[in-house]
Amino acid sequence: MDKRFIAECEREALHLSGAIQAHGALLICDERRQVTHWSHNLPEFLPDAGPLSPGCPLPQALAAVLDRSVAQGSPRQQFDQVLGRPDSLPLDVTLIRGTHGQLLFELSHGEDADTLHTPPPSQPPASPSGNRPPSLAGLAAQQQALVEQVFALSGFQRVLYYHFRDDGDGEVLAEQHCPDNYGSYLGLRFPASDIPQIARQLYLLNPWRLISDASAPAVALTGLPEPPDLSRSDLRSVSPIHAIYMSNMGVRASLSFPITVAGQLWGLLTCHDTRVRHPPVATLATLAGMVRAHGMQVTATLAQHRMQLVDGLMRRFTPASEIIHRAGSLLTAWPELGVWLGEEFSVDSAQICLGEEQAHWGEGLEAEALAAIDHWFVRTHSDPVWMADSLSRQMPLFPLSQVAGVLAFKARLPDGRFLRVYLGRLEYIHEVAWGGNPDKPVEYHDGQLGIAPRRSFEKWVEKCVGRCRPWGNETRLLALRLRELLLGLAQHERPV
Repeated sequence: MDKRFIAECEREALHLSGAIQAHGALLICDERRQVTHWSHNLPEFLPDAGPLSPGCPLPQALAAVLDRSVAQGSPRQQFDQVLGRPDSLPLDVTLIRGTHGQLLFELSHGEDADTLHTPPPSQPPASPSGNRPPSLAGLAAQQQALVEQVFALSGFQRVLYYHFRDDGDGEVLAEQHCPDNYGSYLGLRFPASDIPQIARQLYLLNPWRLISDASAPAVALTGLPEPPDLSRSDLRSVSPIHAIYMSNMGVRASLSFPITVAGQLWGLLTCHDTRVRHPPVATLATLAGMVRAHGMQVTATLAQHRMQLVDGLMRRFTPASEIIHRAGSLLTAWPELGVWLGEEFSVDSAQICLGEEQAHWGEGLEAEALAAIDHWFVRTHSDPVWMADSLSRQMPLFPLSQVAGVLAFKARLPDGRFLRVYLGRLEYIHEVAWGGNPDKPVEYHDGQLGIAPRRSFEKWVEKCVGRCRPWGNETRLLALRLRELLLGLAQHERPV
């Protein structure tokens, strides 16, 4: 993916759009209950609000809602069907405490004729294993079960479990959809620029993101000249680029819930529909609770797995210690230790540089390639551990080599010698199935470079060359433990 494209996506100030979606209305006041901004369609939802102007008092109906709120705690509180006249639909009101003391009132009708009237569960479904977190293998079943539950309760035509990979790209791990409306995205990958970092930060601030009708015109806000911060507003208008993206995907409405693991955005539970959709806030809150509970299960599962891995590290590296002790030094042990490293780390080569001395095992870096990577890693890379799956792409001016990727680590010994280890993997030619060609088309508007969403999301297969097999999530932890072991043993050696 061209870095220009990602940078272009990050330029959109999504939270300062100055507009909202048309399925709701918005009013903003400051901490003194003086109105600062409101949407042009507010009279349609709150006819009794009267004429508004910047600095005027908060309308009485919303002041009554604020009086019922809790000042501390969650930045978001919902009030179901609290406003409305006998001749109109009741309104849901969501009170959001924004930045710098601002208060946002989101108003929407708490009814949706298209919503399946299945009563939401009183609590999120329990894990099949009870209170114990599932195993890593069991997570796939949990993901699919969550997708099926949200599909049944939401009434949306497609539900996807979208996981963010370590490289930033997304991948669909579970799916449920109506065959008459959509094809399958299961197993397909999507480029990182589809959901840029600026959008991912907004997902972390909100329990859900509903786009009721991506094709509907936005409703402008009026009031003070400065646009308000809509970071926590679910009514925030749809990005023009994202609206085109949804249209090209054949989607009119979408609903996404953040899957957070250890405070980080781990993925999204995303719903799509070809129809206009607006589920009641109570239903959205119930679904958000289910997704939040799932994120807690994933957090517990990964933490338990990491603890088991850490607990087993000493035992796991015992053979390496025994090999080195028998040989008497790292360099003389390297031919035998290399075989063990090859099996343990699934690598094709292992090379060690200790001061000016070297030893290697397997099909490793050629002399020129080793010199280049050694110079770059020692002098310019600050992290003691480095993983690369494509040296030709990730390291400047890397010479031609049979080694496609490396796991490297370094440490300085008390006697001044520098220890470097390079575990190499050869090229692994493989195919990646994408949801459309990930390289977005370039467009020019008034002479300015821009990007457009891709027009097709049909399965597009890329043959990946110049890369090794990907390094696993545990690799860095294993490398740190190996570094610690070798550093401890090398400190007792003396340079020849």
